[in-house]
Amino acid sequence: MSIASSSYARVIDAVVKKFELEKYLEVIYSAEYEEFGKPHPGVYLTTAQKLNVLPEECMVFEDSIAGVQSAKSAGMKCIAIPTKEIRHKKEFEEVDFVLDSLSDFSLNFVQ
Repeated sequence: MSIASSSYARVIDAVVKKFELEKYLEVIYSAEYEEFGKPHPGVYLTTAQKLNVLPEECMVFEDSIAGVQSAKSAGMKCIAIPTKEIRHKKEFEEVDFVLDSLSDFSLNFVQ
């Protein structure tokens, strides 16, 4: 598992440390190190490379339109958890699954 975020690395690191997520993550990567941020797929493609996996073997959890566009452009499966305010947007039609909450996720989605 990894984090591939548009947030600054220092913000990502602070959140990871606060919630003690280090032990669950193999890669933590920020788009600040890419030439372009989301919706460009660079942050996801670089993260897949660092994980030594193919993009089509990845599943992304996203809450934003730019993130969904980035994940799908990278050729990755995408599960969206958008807010009610943006859930109706056409960009969410591109994703593999739309959930109301992360607690709705099931490993059956991976098969």
